[in-house]
Amino acid sequence: MKSIDLTKWKRKDVYDFYKNMDMPRFQITVDVDVYWFYKYVRYNELSFYYSFMWLVLSELNQIENFKYRLIDLEVVLFDVVHPSFTDRIEDGDTFKIVNVNYLPDLFEFNKLAKQKSQEQGNQFINLDEEKRQDLVYITSFPWAKYTQATNVFNIDSKDAIPRIGWGKYEKSEAKWMMPLTIEVHHACADGYHVGLLINGIEERLKRY
Repeated sequence: MKSIDLTKWKRKDVYDFYKNMDMPRFQITVDVDVYWFYKYVRYNELSFYYSFMWLVLSELNQIENFKYRLIDLEVVLFDVVHPSFTDRIEDGDTFKIVNVNYLPDLFEFNKLAKQKSQEQGNQFINLDEEKRQDLVYITSFPWAKYTQATNVFNIDSKDAIPRIGWGKYEKSEAKWMMPLTIEVHHACADGYHVGLLINGIEERLKRY
């Protein structure tokens, strides 16, 4: 983690414009084709949820703008950011929020995410772990395909943690289109950077 020298930061004007707005966050939803990635994940007996989470974080961690956070009066840049994700509680219809470190290996990340979720059991959230700022909030809505989504949040203009979610994929021949929603703080990232992330995810999905 390092502090950004605002006097030399090329985003300073953008940052100054958006940092104190009541609602400085914006959100974009697109469809991505997960057909081949899903086939690869299932062939290797992995969780699609954990695996797609890993793929998103792999691409996101390559783009600096998604790793900026507004802490006190500073802008800081984290080296790596990690998922804080929702997961189903096995014995009911409720869910929990699990915090896990990102790992660059798909298979190792699957193991760690599953282990961390199992260890947390039925506990809804570990608030001590969720104090971290080097997080990306991850969720899914696997019951239906959607075209738009919103997130729950407090009105906090300094909350720069990205929110990412996805829904049910829709099968159509050799394409399985799945809605993907990305929400970011405009002081840290623009539509251009969200576009880079979407394009990176799309290109990564084609490799499988």
